[in-house]
Amino acid sequence: MKLLRYSLKHEPRALARLGVLIAPDRVADLRAGYALHLTRRAGNAKGRELAAIWMPSYITEFLHLGEQGWIALADAYTFLADLAPGAPDAAGLHGEPLFLPLTDCRVYAPLRPSKLIAVGRNYPGYTQFPGKAPGKIPTGFIKTASAITGPGRDIIKPRITQALDCETELAVVIGKRCKDVPEEKAWDVIAGYTILNDVTARDLGALEKQGGHMFLAKTFDRFAPLGPWMITRDAIPDPMHLRIQTRVNGETRQDGNTRDMLFSIPQLVSHFSQITLMPGDIIATGSPGGGALANPDWYLNAGDVVESEIEGIGILTNGVVDEPPPA
Repeated sequence: MKLLRYSLKHEPRALARLGVLIAPDRVADLRAGYALHLTRRAGNAKGRELAAIWMPSYITEFLHLGEQGWIALADAYTFLADLAPGAPDAAGLHGEPLFLPLTDCRVYAPLRPSKLIAVGRNYPGYTQFPGKAPGKIPTGFIKTASAITGPGRDIIKPRITQALDCETELAVVIGKRCKDVPEEKAWDVIAGYTILNDVTARDLGALEKQGGHMFLAKTFDRFAPLGPWMITRDAIPDPMHLRIQTRVNGETRQDGNTRDMLFSIPQLVSHFSQITLMPGDIIATGSPGGGALANPDWYLNAGDVVESEIEGIGILTNGVVDEPPPA
């Protein structure tokens, strides 16, 4: 199941809502569909009010509902999937369309996590470069909420950098509050997966490393494109065997597989859950190498189009623009 946050292109962002893909090119309105199901199928006079509770506007809010939320989601999805083939023009209780072409929708970043933990040096490709040997434990850094942007939004190239790079990563979405999770229990706390494009200003990063650690180089505004949706855990039977690709203007810049991770998903969840993880938090599992680290001619410039693709999830597409001059 692919959950997304969307609005019609002509609608304001404030009307964005929770949807599900019922076909590769078709979005279903979960709140409107569940309200119709509860009212007309289940005969519940409070269907509209209950749907507003169980199908909130944000995926993170939905994850905070816990098991009962997942039960409601399963009911809503089953109802909509059964209805769509025979009634593609079906309407909700207020006459709103239940099913919309994906091309008519603006899709937003699926999550705004309280923590976006990005893992470094988690693939053998990075050991090809001096100083990039893997350590004994996973290493990571935080990307701030202001770095997050959605599919179709532009990556802004800051004026300060001439070495803008990007990397596609499998992002693990935490589904419940947890701490000190044993590796064998790690799958139980995962809600699903999405795609992260880890954008980096390499030249600024090199300067920051001289003082100890990178920060701005990893977390400028829009340096964490995320999406286009969250795919639920059950839809990816083996996330440790997924192809990862990055293309810029149609040219392949990265091509790897999650099976090559040095630290597995359960190991990462267990390690980073030494701090409390909340529903909607993200652990981005690292990049398979390549990109401009392998070829300095591959740094990004205004006008470039980046496609981050992960097998079974989809394609996250973002353009690149120069930061405008200061006012």
